[in-house]
Amino acid sequence: MKWIIRKIKGIGSWIAHLPLVAKIILAVVLVAVLFGSSFGSYKMYDYTQNDPEFCRSCHTMEVAWNKWSTSEHSKVGCHSCHTVSPVGGAQLVMNYLMENPDLNTNHAAVTDKACEKCHYSGDPQWVQVESTAGHQTHAEGQNIACQTCHGMRLHSFKPSTEICVACHADHVAGQEKAIKVEQMRDMHCTECHPFLREDSPLRPTRETCLSCHQKLPSQTVVFPEKAPMMWDCRECHKPHDKSNPVVDCLSCHTNAKHEGLHGKKTHSESRCKTCHKPHEWTVTTREPCLACHQDKTTHNPTGVCADCHNFKTLGPATGTTSGQATGHAEEGTDDSLARVGEEG
Repeated sequence: MKWIIRKIKGIGSWIAHLPLVAKIILAVVLVAVLFGSSFGSYKMYDYTQNDPEFCRSCHTMEVAWNKWSTSEHSKVGCHSCHTVSPVGGAQLVMNYLMENPDLNTNHAAVTDKACEKCHYSGDPQWVQVESTAGHQTHAEGQNIACQTCHGMRLHSFKPSTEICVACHADHVAGQEKAIKVEQMRDMHCTECHPFLREDSPLRPTRETCLSCHQKLPSQTVVFPEKAPMMWDCRECHKPHDKSNPVVDCLSCHTNAKHEGLHGKKTHSESRCKTCHKPHEWTVTTREPCLACHQDKTTHNPTGVCADCHNFKTLGPATGTTSGQATGHAEEGTDDSLARVGEEG
């Protein structure tokens, strides 16, 4: 230690006896060396910590690099997601230099905190998921780590249906809850169960279904905005249970088969959907009636049958007089209405 102190004093004494010009030159050189070494150190740190090219310099990373460069995260640096301590990073470099491995090994794991740093931040440049249906159910409710769903394939972040069925095994083809509707079998789970819908249940809503079904080509079904019973489609349509709608009108309309003209034999033995078109339900035209009562084509052609013929009672329809209900034909009595019901 004393030797070092003597050397420092000696150098200081030497500098003190230098001419002024030499001192200035020496000072400039020292500043340049200090600045150059600091700048070089910063650039080296920035290259190793923030430049993805540093990771790519390892030959085992080429596949990962190619997938990352075309992914949604291609503008995000490696260390923004993959965290590793300085000691851990040094060990990786040493292992690469000393062992020259042919395969990449697991390292620099991605934590939930790394994902939340962007996707829970409120920053609109990133997809925000904290309040979304899927993440409220899986991440918050069931404490499932982000990597369980989003990290199973190298730099491919959208979960595949195979990742979903890893937990929902009873939804695999051939199992109890597999999709029964042929046209839906190849659809991704999230097309009906929208993960990114905010402040909403994960189950499909009416809007979820209509967003696709209203756009289908050659669509024969209409969805009137003012139709009755505009509840969630899954009340009748259960694609994980049956291919056809599970509809039981009489579970709600318990007395319908016994009310008015509904109770007449032909009507009571017909399926509800024979007259009540699904999704419209209310009979607003003559066509459903004329499909059976073809001999009534010219009978009051400008009116709707239900204006006079009441299906809830055997009397006149609401808002009509007895004369209106019976004046279109001589047989305008309750018995004649019964015959009309039986003719179909």
